[in-house]
Amino acid sequence: MKGKWRFAVAICTVAANVAGCGAPDLAAMRPTVHKPAVLVEIVGSPPFAPSASQLGTAGATAVEVVHVSSSTWRSEAEKELARRRLTGLMLVCDDASVVTPGLDELASSNPSVRFLVVSDWPAPLTESSNVAEVAQDPVGIAYSIGALCGDWMVALAPGSTSGAVYSGVPSLVYVPEGASAAEQKAFFVGLYQTNANVRVVPLPQQAAPSLSSYGYAVELGVLGGDASPAAIQSLRGVTPNWGCFGTATNPGCAIAPGHLDPSEVLRAFKVLASPASWRSGEHLVLDLSSVALYDKGLPASVITAWAALQVRAELEAARADAAFSSLPANVRSNLENTFHLS
Repeated sequence: MKGKWRFAVAICTVAANVAGCGAPDLAAMRPTVHKPAVLVEIVGSPPFAPSASQLGTAGATAVEVVHVSSSTWRSEAEKELARRRLTGLMLVCDDASVVTPGLDELASSNPSVRFLVVSDWPAPLTESSNVAEVAQDPVGIAYSIGALCGDWMVALAPGSTSGAVYSGVPSLVYVPEGASAAEQKAFFVGLYQTNANVRVVPLPQQAAPSLSSYGYAVELGVLGGDASPAAIQSLRGVTPNWGCFGTATNPGCAIAPGHLDPSEVLRAFKVLASPASWRSGEHLVLDLSSVALYDKGLPASVITAWAALQVRAELEAARADAAFSSLPANVRSNLENTFHLS
């Protein structure tokens, strides 16, 4: 197939490196030992994709690594599954939603094969016992970025030169662009846990007066989702400091979602290759690579804070919905009236 390369690793070697013409030692070959054969499809160019050599030492008898596009992954999978030799199929991609269509049908048609999707962003998959998903925790990432933005505003406050402060309150311009309600709530929980004095305001419309005319000191801008070029341009005109969360690809964010650590991919692969370790369902993770910090212009205190925050971020994110309900009434009222979060 044009535009696709393969690399196959054969780990199983014939134990009969015997001298002369003697028969192979079948006992030494251990014919009754489980010998998994796994196809790994790397869809697109995820930054955490493992190499064939890394996978080759992770527990499978035979590993075949194939680079495919989002439009060809299924045809490649069907071809290999038809040979009835696979024990596992692993799909590695940026966003699990690109492989969701069709995966349920493949899993249902091949109940003896274990299917694993590894991605930066999870998507709803079948609850079949032969399907598992490993992805970053989007709510944990949103909480973490909110907390780091709060730390950033604390660091900015003593030397802020952005103008008059509205009622003595530092301001954050927030642009919701498709992040889920759960992610948005987690972001604001993290923000207010580290900086209780933030006032969140919307990005003004083009014809509206500037925020400074109302006495706001805009110290930070945040995009909740993948913003349009027009929204990014408007935000640039309001503040030079901004971050983003959600499935964002916005250039210029000093704090942004990162990517899955390659070690998580290898760990997931080992589980796929071992029937005894296999667990179906969704498995969300958060590690140091889950948040990207572009340290040019970021205070050192924010960069340092992430290492400590990562240890407890998943736990905090798990209870973010309840914590959001416990925010001060004036904060919740502003977020509900302005951004429809309740």
